[in-house]
Amino acid sequence: MISEKKPFPISVIVLAGGKSSRIGLDKDKGYLPFRGSSLIGQVILNILSLKTITEHDIIIVGPKDRFVQYKNIVEDYFPQKGPLGGIYSGLQYSKTFYNLIIGYDMPFVEVNLIEYMTGLMEGYDIVIPTHGQGLLEPLCAIYSKNCLSIIEQNLKKNVLAVRSTFPFLNIRKITEKEIRKFDPELCSFFNINFRNDFKEAERLALIRRKKKC
Repeated sequence: MISEKKPFPISVIVLAGGKSSRIGLDKDKGYLPFRGSSLIGQVILNILSLKTITEHDIIIVGPKDRFVQYKNIVEDYFPQKGPLGGIYSGLQYSKTFYNLIIGYDMPFVEVNLIEYMTGLMEGYDIVIPTHGQGLLEPLCAIYSKNCLSIIEQNLKKNVLAVRSTFPFLNIRKITEKEIRKFDPELCSFFNINFRNDFKEAERLALIRRKKKC
């Protein structure tokens, strides 16, 4: 049964500190044109369809000189520490206890899935999707500020895998069966790292417009 709990207030933390070398660009992939906007613009436009989210609730973690047009930009407290450092920086900056973490190269996150996840946060430190053979999606998950202490400890020890924090936190895993109620094709977890991914994203966008997947 789909949760009827009222979603908790959240902020959205968009991790935009990665390099674009794998896609073969000398500029940030976030500004690649996509669906009449840019890639990061489409990610934000999609997230703004969440009922409780406004531009003021969106935090960009990345270099300030690359994302000057956005309201809330925070640079890494721990530079060169990958996604875990970005998660830490966003959680520190955020004014809400619960926060959605997504990558800036994930244009198809299903907002109904996110609303479902926010309704399950009570009593948990992280709510995270899992699918396939136990594959976790740490960059499409909701984190509470309770995570800050263990993340900081790991960053200082240079233990940078996001999942290295999980044994110390109370986690609610969203099963594939739950996910597919809202996102039958698991489009939410598609991200763009290579040129072929970008071509596939354009193809998926066309299919989604036709099928409303």
